[in-house]
Amino acid sequence: MLRQIREMALAGRYDFYLLRKFGVYSVKKQRKIRAYHKCPPKRVMDNMHIVPQEILEKQKNRKFKVSPKISIITPLYNTPKQFLEEMLDSVQEQTYPNWELCLADGSTDSYEYVGKICKARAKKDHRIVYCKLEKNEGISENTNACIKMSTGEFIGLLDHDDRLHPSALFEAAKAINKENADFIYTDEVKFGEKIETINNPIFFNLKPGFSKYDLRAHNYICHFTVFSKHLLDEGELYRKEYDGSQDHDMVLRMTEKAERIVHIPKVLYYWRLHSNSVSMDLDTKAYAIDAAFKAVKSQLERNHISGSISNTKRLRTLYRINYDIIDQPKVSIIIHGTANGEDVEEVIDRLLKNTDYRPLEILYAKKENVALDYENVSLVNMGDICEMKKTEIWNHGAELATGTHIVLLDRSVCPLSSGWIEEMLMYSQKEDVHAVAPKIFYKDWSIAYAGVSLREESKTKIRILGQHNVRGDDGYEALLRHVRKTASAFAACMMFSKKCWEEVGGFSDQCPGYEDIDFCVKGLEEEKYNIWTCFAVLSCEKKEICEEKTDEQAQIFENRHRTAICNDETFHPGWDILHLI
Repeated sequence: MLRQIREMALAGRYDFYLLRKFGVYSVKKQRKIRAYHKCPPKRVMDNMHIVPQEILEKQKNRKFKVSPKISIITPLYNTPKQFLEEMLDSVQEQTYPNWELCLADGSTDSYEYVGKICKARAKKDHRIVYCKLEKNEGISENTNACIKMSTGEFIGLLDHDDRLHPSALFEAAKAINKENADFIYTDEVKFGEKIETINNPIFFNLKPGFSKYDLRAHNYICHFTVFSKHLLDEGELYRKEYDGSQDHDMVLRMTEKAERIVHIPKVLYYWRLHSNSVSMDLDTKAYAIDAAFKAVKSQLERNHISGSISNTKRLRTLYRINYDIIDQPKVSIIIHGTANGEDVEEVIDRLLKNTDYRPLEILYAKKENVALDYENVSLVNMGDICEMKKTEIWNHGAELATGTHIVLLDRSVCPLSSGWIEEMLMYSQKEDVHAVAPKIFYKDWSIAYAGVSLREESKTKIRILGQHNVRGDDGYEALLRHVRKTASAFAACMMFSKKCWEEVGGFSDQCPGYEDIDFCVKGLEEEKYNIWTCFAVLSCEKKEICEEKTDEQAQIFENRHRTAICNDETFHPGWDILHLI
C-alpha cells in the first residue's frame, strides 16, 4: 500500500512537471502510458502458457508425416533433488513420444542420489540414457558428452534445473514438418517454486523473429532451442573457452549455417529462478558475460567483419558493435517539410552544429541559395518544389544527391547525438541492409519512434514500437537499448544507400500515406533488413511523427503488401496481451 502511495505521488509530481513545461497534451499521453502498463489479470498470464488437458490429449494422438527423434541434451551437476525430478517429469510428460533424454552426470560424490534417481528412471523408460562422467569437465565438455550419447536427428537443449512445457517437442516436430525447420527457438517464462504461481508479465520472454543483428546484441534466443544435428561442427561441438555463454556461441555459429530458422511464438520452456541462476543474478556468473563478449567477437572475425565490440554502458549483457565505416563516403541529407523555404537556413545550421560526420551534402528547397560556411559540407538547392508531391521531392533529391548514402530528414527533426550519422551509416553500408532508422523522442521525452512492426490486427496495419515508453526506459527485454530489426523506417529520419534506392525504383505513390513504409517493405521483399539503432538519437518537434492514416489508405497498403504484413515477425502478439510494449 505504501509503495502504491509513493508511486502515485511520484506520478503526480511528474504530471505537474509535464503540465508546466509541455502542456495538457503531454500529461494525457503520460497517463495513457501508465494505464497501458497496468499489470494484466493472472488468468491472462495463465493463458499464455497453460494448455487445456483436452488439447494435450489431441497432441498425443497426432501422427506426423515425419517423426524425427529429438535428443534432449541435459548435463547434470550437483542438481538439487526437487529440480532433478521436476526436470525428468517434464520430459516424460511430453505429448510427442519420439525423444531421448541424454544425461551426462558430472556431480560430486556427495550428490550420489543424482545417479540413483536417473538410473531408476532409465530402467523404467528406455528413452532416458544416463552416463556418469569420470570427472566434471565444465558445462561445455559435459554438454558435448551428452551430444555424443545422442542418436536423434535433432537436438534440444534443456538445463538440469529447468522444465519443458508438455507441448515443447510436439510444437518442434510440427515446425519440422510444416516448415522444414532446421533451427527452432521458442518463448520462455521464468518461475520460482511453482509454475502455477507465475504472476508477473516481466517473467515472460516473448521473442521477435530471427535477426543476426539482434543476436549479436544479446542472446535473445536463449531457451528453448531445437536444431538439426547436421548443424553441429564435426571438429568442435561446444567450446570450453565459451563456458557460461556456450549456448550463445553455439547459436551464433549454427544460425550462420541453418537454412530455415523458425521461431515458435509460444511459451514452451520454464526457466527456474533460484540463488545460483543466471536469470536471477548475473553477478553469480559474471564469467558468462565475458564469454558472450568473446562469442560475438568470434563471429565477426569468422565472417571477416571489421569492427569493435563493447558492452552497453547501462546493461552488461547487451553488446554494442561499432562496425568500421568503409572509405568515409559522402552522405547526402535531403531536408523535406520546407516547401516554402521557411527557416531553412536555421534548420541547416542547427543540423550541422549537431553533426560530427563529414563529408556531407545538404539538399534543401528555397528561392534563394543558403550561404553557410562549414568545412567539407556542400549545399545544394533543389529549386522550386512547391507543386511536387512528397515522393517527387524525395526522388528529386535522391537524383540530385552525389553521396553514396542518403538521409531523408524532416525539418522538425533534430539530432541529439552528434555521432548519429556514423551510427546509421555503419548499417546502411551493409549489402543486406535496406534502410536504417534512429531513436526519436518528442520534446516531452516520450518516444516518437523506436521501430515499426506490420500488424494485420491493427487498423492502420502498422504498430510504432516504444510509444508506451519515455526517456530512461530500457523497454521490455531492453529492446530500447540495442540494435534490432524493424519492419520500416519513417521519412522523419531514415538512411539508405543510393544503390538501394535505385534497386527498388525509388519512392512510389502507389501507397498514399504509406510512401516511406512502402519503400522499406520493398526492401524486405528483396530479403534485406531494415535496422533500428538506439545509438543514433534525434528529437521531433511535432506532436505526431507520422500522418494519420485513413481506412482507405490502410486498405490500399494491405492489398499491396499483404504477404509482408502476414509474415512480419518484428512484433509478438503477446506483447500487447501482457501490456509489455
